[in-house]
Amino acid sequence: MSVPNFKSINIKNEEAASLVAELTAATGKGTTELILELLRHEAESRRRFSNLPKRRKRIDAILRRARKKISKDAPPTEQLIQFDRHGLPR
Repeated sequence: MSVPNFKSINIKNEEAASLVAELTAATGKGTTELILELLRHEAESRRRFSNLPKRRKRIDAILRRARKKISKDAPPTEQLIQFDRHGLPR
C-alpha cells in the first residue's frame, strides 16, 4: 500500500473546520494530535470490521466445542438461571 506524502491538509469545508475547532477547544489537543487520534480510531474500527468473518468463524468453533460438552440431559438454561419480573437474574 502506497502512503501519500502529506505535508499539510487543507480543510475546505466549514462544518469540518468548525468541528475541528470545537474538538480542539474541548480537548485541549492540537489540530494534528486530534486528527491523528481520530484517524487512528477510524482505521482501527475498519480493521475490526474487516475481521468480522474470521472472528465469526472462531466464535462458531468455540460454540460447537462448548455444545459438545453439555450433557444431553442437562436442564434448560431457564431452569438454571431464575429471573425476576424485570428480567434480571435472581
